Amino acid sequence: MLNRFTLWVILASATLTVMAGATLGPVVNLVREGLGIDPASVGFIVTTHALFVALFSPLAGSIIDRIGTKKPFMFGLVLYGLSGGSGLFIDSYWPLIVSRALLGIAVAATMNCTAVMILNLYQGAERNKVMGWRSSANNFGSVIFPLIGGGLGSLSWHMPFAIYLVGIPLAFLTLITIPQTRHEKKQDQGKEGSVFKVFKNNYILFGICGLQFLTMVFLYINVVFLPQLLETVGIADPFYISLFFMAVWLPAGLTSLMYGRIKTRLSYKMIVLTALALWTVAFAAIYQAPSVLIIAVSVVLIGIGQGLIMPTFPVWAGEIVPASFHGRIISYLSTIAHLGCFSSPILFGPVSSMLGFNGVYLVAGIICVLVFLLSLALMRK
Repeated sequence: MLNRFTLWVILASATLTVMAGATLGPVVNLVREGLGIDPASVGFIVTTHALFVALFSPLAGSIIDRIGTKKPFMFGLVLYGLSGGSGLFIDSYWPLIVSRALLGIAVAATMNCTAVMILNLYQGAERNKVMGWRSSANNFGSVIFPLIGGGLGSLSWHMPFAIYLVGIPLAFLTLITIPQTRHEKKQDQGKEGSVFKVFKNNYILFGICGLQFLTMVFLYINVVFLPQLLETVGIADPFYISLFFMAVWLPAGLTSLMYGRIKTRLSYKMIVLTALALWTVAFAAIYQAPSVLIIAVSVVLIGIGQGLIMPTFPVWAGEIVPASFHGRIISYLSTIAHLGCFSSPILFGPVSSMLGFNGVYLVAGIICVLVFLLSLALMRK
């Protein structure tokens, strides 16, 4: 039976996922200077957790399908608070990287648990609505926490790490408010045989995974390269940089908040095409005219696209596969997503070296056009 506070705790915990990387966005330049490292290396401080989310999500998914969500969820929240908060006291590069790796393990547990909780506790239109709220909470957290991080960064580059400590009180709230959400229906067990067979019988899952990867590569282009691009147009203060992150996440949150209504009017395929079109316009605009105003308008478009697409993938995949596979399929989506996060500075670091920071957005825009055309052709077929 659902406690009336269950949804609130799930949504509050959902704010932690993107917060894991976005909190440090406004202080990327300060961390780089404080540790005396190069732009690519500071990018790994922002994205290392994503690699470990990718590595540990399949394990988290298997555990969820075996024992349910409550215990791994609480473990993830406590580890989130301890590993993320340890950055308050760390003064060198490699220990900070280790703490970010542990943070990734924590995120693997919490983000997969929240998605599976929603898939197992809600159905139909209500599921779409609540999954939209989850993405909205995630995005609103990415508005609030970077603002706080930017403000705290004005005091010290260490101070934003204190925000991660919120995971510990959320773990105690989970103990008293979250029901066990292990799916009790056994009739689905064995019908599909294996995850491989699930993918084989549902080829659209390969497309969903590819688009999930691309979405997160584009997202972390902004997290890693936007502060450095803003520095070239005269904006270096962490608080002002955080306002540009707010211009991404606030529209994303508002869009996700309306996802239930949007889904009644648009198919999953149309939602994906709309997001790709918005990103193409935004990336092209930033490349053509990297001024403060153009960047501000463009990141709003990027945020709207994110708000459309982030709730889409878990609900779409959840509708396709049997409930007994929810934990594993969601975990594979998480793996793909965070490989995208981690890969972003690897893929676009050389681009920034050759073409500059605005050149990163040129290449991203070209990729968007190609994927849009490919998706349109495949969807028509």
